[in-house]
Amino acid sequence: MAIPLGYSELISRYQLRTLPLWQIAKLDGSIKGREIRQQGGQRIELFEPKYQPEDSLAGHLQFALRYEGVNLQVLALLFEGTGAEDLTQWLTTNPESRYARIACFLYEWLTARELPMADPVSSRSRYVLAVDSEIQCVGADGIKSQRFRVINNLPGPREFCPMVFRTEFLKKKQDQDLKNLTIETLARYDQDLLRRAAAYLYMKETQSSFEVEREKPTPQRAQRFADLLRQADTRDELSEERLVELQQAVVDPRFHEFTWRTQQNWVGKDLGHRHLIDFVPARPEHLPNLMNGLLRMASMFQSQEHLAQKGAKEYAPFDPVVAAAGIAFGFVFIHPFMDGNGRIHRYLIHDVLAKAGFTPRGLVLPVSPVILGNLDEYISTLEQFSRPLNQMTDYNPDAPEIPATGNDCVYFQYPDLTVQVEFLYTALERTVTHDLQKEIDFLLGFDRASKALNELLDWPAHDVDIFIRVVQGNNGRLSSNKRKSHFAWMKEDEILQAEVAVREAFAMTYTHR
Repeated sequence: MAIPLGYSELISRYQLRTLPLWQIAKLDGSIKGREIRQQGGQRIELFEPKYQPEDSLAGHLQFALRYEGVNLQVLALLFEGTGAEDLTQWLTTNPESRYARIACFLYEWLTARELPMADPVSSRSRYVLAVDSEIQCVGADGIKSQRFRVINNLPGPREFCPMVFRTEFLKKKQDQDLKNLTIETLARYDQDLLRRAAAYLYMKETQSSFEVEREKPTPQRAQRFADLLRQADTRDELSEERLVELQQAVVDPRFHEFTWRTQQNWVGKDLGHRHLIDFVPARPEHLPNLMNGLLRMASMFQSQEHLAQKGAKEYAPFDPVVAAAGIAFGFVFIHPFMDGNGRIHRYLIHDVLAKAGFTPRGLVLPVSPVILGNLDEYISTLEQFSRPLNQMTDYNPDAPEIPATGNDCVYFQYPDLTVQVEFLYTALERTVTHDLQKEIDFLLGFDRASKALNELLDWPAHDVDIFIRVVQGNNGRLSSNKRKSHFAWMKEDEILQAEVAVREAFAMTYTHR
């Protein structure tokens, strides 16, 4: 029989109300060494008996920090429930213990309370990193805690610090170096074409982002949002004012907001006779703290990226895709506005990538069309966080004066966003290796077709563009309906020649009539 270890044992022993762990550790006498298994849709790492820790808080906490990484959500709840006595005794007894020092540092960082001990670690002790970069994604080496001789390399501030595990899948994606792959892909095309492609891609990203929400924006709202996307890499740091500006750009003026929401919102369906609630975001009283943390994380990343680009060795660049997912998905889970959160969430992906130089200046990677084409997977990615939290939350929209319970701040402060980072990497890979080239090649084909058709006939205004689009979208043929409604003026032989010109321009193989 497998015995829980580390975090899962601490959760059970202290009855901690946590979201599901990314991976559970168990002791299993039937195996040698360590082994990963999938059981009932859950990832379990099995350890042979020699790994068994001392059966105490210190023993299981040391095991967790060593083999399972830093779970800020579990630790925050654990430290609130157990207090300081066990940690103080652990470090007093083992002042050189790497994991005792990390645990005590994290206690003070999470609780903002000081342990009752003076000069607990010798000034001659070597500094250790708070987070193991082999297990999880880390930020730049930051402030040194002289008390515990620990370097804070957490990726965010206390108010908001999502964590991401470096899974084998994620390591492979990072090794692909999508940033350079994007640059190499675009280097194949001339600058004039890329400038034209940029305008097209900004608008396509805008339209798709609205369509994910099942909305059709007015031309003015679409243009305003596209303009904001275009300015992402030239604007100042993210702030409440900028996010409010974005909210007002994506929603009807009647629903403009001017600060974080002051009432509880919820995501789901209003069936009239009852509400089908899928998710209850953070409570309004927690928003100032959470959003301050999210904006600070964005500022930390931008500062680190700027210093890394200047060659500061101690500031190795933080993975921009991890940062983009952390900020964008963290935002949509917090849901700080009553309306417009989804579109702002997708905008934030571009904002972070643009500022990191991941996306070449003046260009946007059309991620939203990929999301739209894989909507079930995108929704599943959102539900990986929202579904278990919803099961812990109680809220009645018919009695909004009664506050929601269960959707506590700690779950939004310290989410595990591993699944969300993997999804964004997959979407970006598809965008860079397939969709981006496809869109640019479409423009090249459109240019060739337009030139050939203008040499063939003298066209009324706008008819060339319409003809190309309807023929290219209909397997290289002009449909009877479109011929009657738009091109009745054309002769049969002119239509045949024009169809051939479009097919050849796009170099596509079509089935014959």
